[in-house]
Parts: sequence; C-alpha cells; structure tokens
Amino acid sequence: MDRTYDPNQTVLFPDLFDDITLPSITTLPDFDHALENFVRLADFGAFIQLNFSGIDKSFSLKLSELKIPRKYLSKSRALTSPVFHLFPDDIRNQLNRMKYEVRSFFTKNNSIKTSFGYFLFRNFFLKWDLHRRKVLDDITEFLLNEIGAESYNRYFERIWTAGNHWIKSNLNKKNPYLIQDYTFLIIEKDRKRLEKAGATLYHLDRKEPDFLLNSLIIKTLHIPHTLSDYVNGISVFSTFKTIYLEYLKTVKIESIEDIKSLFNSLQRK
Repeated sequence: MDRTYDPNQTVLFPDLFDDITLPSITTLPDFDHALENFVRLADFGAFIQLNFSGIDKSFSLKLSELKIPRKYLSKSRALTSPVFHLFPDDIRNQLNRMKYEVRSFFTKNNSIKTSFGYFLFRNFFLKWDLHRRKVLDDITEFLLNEIGAESYNRYFERIWTAGNHWIKSNLNKKNPYLIQDYTFLIIEKDRKRLEKAGATLYHLDRKEPDFLLNSLIIKTLHIPHTLSDYVNGISVFSTFKTIYLEYLKTVKIESIEDIKSLFNSLQRK
C-alpha cells in the first residue's frame, strides 16, 4: 500500500493509518454519504488496537555505545553482548501465556480481525474491558504471589551481574575501572542519584573509576529495581481507532458483511 500522506487533503479522523494518499471529498452529497456510513460503522463497533506495556524487560550492551578507550579493551573482545532478560524462561513463558489470554478474547463471534487490529462489536465493549482488567489482575497476582519481592530483587541482581561480568570480560588488566559485584542497596542508591541528575552516557566521564558502574546503571534504568515498581508499570490497554472518511464515500454500510467487504478492500490496497 502506498502510504504517502498528502497534507492538503481534507481528512476526518486520520488516525487509522500513519499516512496514505486518498482522493479528497469535494461535494456535499459525498460528505453526507460518508458521514452517514461513519455513524453506521460506529453503531456496529470500533477498531481496537491492543497494547502491552511494562511486561518485557531486558537490556544489551555494545562496546561502541560505551566508548571505552581502545587501550583498555581486551584483544579478544566481543562487540555486542547477549540480551539479558529480567526473568528466566519459565516466568517469561508464563507471562507470554497471560498476554495470549488477553488476545484470546477476540473471536469471530465478537469481532473482525484485520491487519489494522480488531473491529470489536459494540455489545462486547463492556465484556472486553472486564476481560482486560481480569487478565491484568491475574498478571499482578502471579507476580506478587508466585515471585515476590525478594525473588524479584535476585532476578534484578542476576542480570546486573551478568552485564557487569560481560563488560569485565572485554577489558584488559590495565583498565582503571572499578569492576566488582555490587549489592542491591548500592545499585539502588546510585540509580536514584543518576536519575535525579538526569544523567546519560554522554554526560559520563570515561576516565572516572566508576564510569562503567554508572554506565550499567544508566543502561538498566528502564528496568524497575523493585517488584512494586515493576507491577505499577504494567499496563494492558486498548486504543480505539477510527477510519478515514474518504474510504466511506463510495460504499454502503448496512450490515456486518458490508463492514467485512470494506476491510477486505482496504487490505488489498
């Protein structure tokens, strides 16, 4: 599909597509017809775009990003680290199953699946919101009861240590940096300090002994260091999407089959 947006076109509700070239509506009858179809489409339901936030947490490191002086690097250095995941595979798999449970709500009986998301029938709006809330509660209960704060702290320390060891493995013995396994309390204290200062990798002095400590803290700031912060950062939400009015000026929306035909025509373009 050609997605070149024409800023001169008259578009109503232009948030279904990022950008697309469409013929403008130039006559009042076409506008009235398209608007009538839009109202009928809204009577049947709405596009739902499903989003998960805060569940998947990981980080990776690159020597090119850290910009450690070459004279301090090992000859057998690795340019890029593996991806360090916050949780081990079994917990990540369980969380993925719960994410799938959210999507399992959508069936051919309550929605139409399209490449733009799900078109959810209006009489299922409340049931969808209740289902979404329930799964979010289930995820929270799993994290609090099955993992707990102490285990979460250990998982955080584990990936921190893995990243720390990866950095250390790429340094030679002449490097000036303090490389050691830090306790959770030290990491927590320095995180608060760097967050308050708004520090970035660019701001760090690469000659300072604690440069690599601060670098690793900054690279992991997006990962909550406590379970309560992690849980509070999780969201499962749906965004209601609309459609270009121009798509509706030459069609007739009177039934679910008409809506399916419209969506099929859009996906072929």
